[in-house]
Amino acid sequence: MEEKEEGISLGEIIHTIFIKKWLLLAITIVVVLIGVLFVQVVYNPQKEEYHATFQVVFPDKFQNTNNADSYLNKRYYPDGTEFLYQELISLNNLKEAQSKDEQFESINVEKIRGQNGISIAEYEREINQTVVKTGIYTISISKKYFKSADQARDFFEALISLPTEKVLFKSKSLDYDRYLKQYDVVDDYESKLDILIKQKNLIIDEYNRLISTYSTAHSITLANGANQTINEAQSELESYFTNHDLESMMSEVKQNGYIPANSDFLNTIINREAKLIREREENELKLESLTEQINKLGGGQAVVIQDITTTMTTLTERNAMITYMLEHDYDRYTNAYKEEGYSEKLANFEGRINAIYQKLKEFTDVYAAFNYEIYETNTTVIVSAGSVIVQTGGLSIIIVLAASLVIGFVLGCCVNLIIDLPKYLKEKKNGKEEQPKEEMPDPTE
Repeated sequence: MEEKEEGISLGEIIHTIFIKKWLLLAITIVVVLIGVLFVQVVYNPQKEEYHATFQVVFPDKFQNTNNADSYLNKRYYPDGTEFLYQELISLNNLKEAQSKDEQFESINVEKIRGQNGISIAEYEREINQTVVKTGIYTISISKKYFKSADQARDFFEALISLPTEKVLFKSKSLDYDRYLKQYDVVDDYESKLDILIKQKNLIIDEYNRLISTYSTAHSITLANGANQTINEAQSELESYFTNHDLESMMSEVKQNGYIPANSDFLNTIINREAKLIREREENELKLESLTEQINKLGGGQAVVIQDITTTMTTLTERNAMITYMLEHDYDRYTNAYKEEGYSEKLANFEGRINAIYQKLKEFTDVYAAFNYEIYETNTTVIVSAGSVIVQTGGLSIIIVLAASLVIGFVLGCCVNLIIDLPKYLKEKKNGKEEQPKEEMPDPTE
């Protein structure tokens, strides 16, 4: 028998590896399954994020776009409060978004916020060597908080719609009639007319601003079902107050001394008049006293005399003003109601001013409707990339499959070598010989 060569060749190693092909295949399959499950169930949910890139477009009134250096730096809600994008991912907003749909009940917004599972950032750009904000935001939320991509998409949509909803909510809650609310509080016609004038001027100024900023073609449907453009609304308002001049009515009140029925204004006038009369009498006494002091000083102490003279001049001017006020501002009210025909004139005036008040309320409602229509039309969210959510992070399943196949194959090879190589080497060392086959008898013999 020839002596066996010691050592083992590469061919023998490969032969040993494939002795148990089923074991090699089983180990490879198990490793692939473990790798895929681990990545998909454990690793990826921890590392992957959903994110949405979007821009909130506010009406021009609430956007600071006066110059390039301040381009889109700040945005404001209708009530004047600043829009702060960081607040969008606050716990309150997350809860508000969650409340919009029953499918969001499984989303633990407290954990998202508490574990810093959500973030928001604003893109910036450089203009004239100055870094400015763009108003384009990206919200990122860890994938592990969602059951599916569909649920994540719907939640993102609910969350990023909150600023526009807030604009519309605030636009409805604004005090468009803030001056009119004081109308029933005051108890004199001068104050009532002053309120009506302020409200009228407010609406006219706001119409001018809206028309200069937006198209005059904006229209709304009135209570009677007719359509009206913003330009038509402004023209109707101005035409009405051309025929109902509030300033001339103010002069009428002062001239005729109108006082609303059941008003305490007359008592107020009487008290003010009495106070002014007392002040004038006290000033007269002071003037007499100062005159006596000058007479006692004679021609000396010129500086002291000059001071006294200045004080006397001030008191004299004040008394002249009091006399004018009593004659023009107070006597008219305290005596007018005694004149013949006062009640009829007052009733006529009362009817006119109340009709103007009611009409101005209608104009204010129309003005508010135009504001809301403009806010609704010019407030929106623009989502980038044509999709609400994009998934990033984690490992690609193709890469994981390839890596798992390699690792499983190598591990299977190692196991097969560990199991079969010692046995093969032992048999080789012992020089195990094949037994000769027995010859079969020839059936023909």
